Amino acid sequence: IIPRKGSFMRYIALCFALIFLTISVEAKHKGAPPMSAGAPGDRTCQTSKCHAGNPLNSDQAQILIEGLPQTYTANEIYSITLSLKQSGAKKWGFIATAADSNGQAAGRLETIKGQHTQLWDNTRYRSRTDRQYITHTAQGIKGPRKAESPHWTFNWQAPDSTTGPATLYFAFNAANGNKKKTGDYIYTRSTEILPTQ
Repeated sequence: IIPRKGSFMRYIALCFALIFLTISVEAKHKGAPPMSAGAPGDRTCQTSKCHAGNPLNSDQAQILIEGLPQTYTANEIYSITLSLKQSGAKKWGFIATAADSNGQAAGRLETIKGQHTQLWDNTRYRSRTDRQYITHTAQGIKGPRKAESPHWTFNWQAPDSTTGPATLYFAFNAANGNKKKTGDYIYTRSTEILPTQ
């Protein structure tokens, strides 16, 4: 049966839309798994063995975390930029979260358009906390130059000052790109930020 011209064009358009949606969904979801930022109760990609072969924090990567304030103003929005350098690394990744002294969410994390980051939906993973997790997408694993990661930028909206100290936790991946679990390096960092008095 040969569909009429209008039906055929709608069929072609639907096929292209489905292909585009599939590629977009696949590209978005290739991030670090939730609850792997090294916060209280978290694992890391090194301890869960998805990137193994080297002890945690075992190499000499240069890690830059830019935009964190010395103290935070309640509900203020801060843009945070992450990057790292390491000789021999070819692919990169990160995951971050913000927690209060009880391990619950401290403020809100927000993606910025064009930065190849994504927020995990915290209703879709099992956690005893309400923390958010932000990570790279599949398009955000290749750096601009040899041995340099991309720059990932996202927003952190500080909590109400009654929350007290907020700690941001970060985990980074410097991978050798051999398509195996071995030979990659995982790094963790954390920074405690007090509310402005």
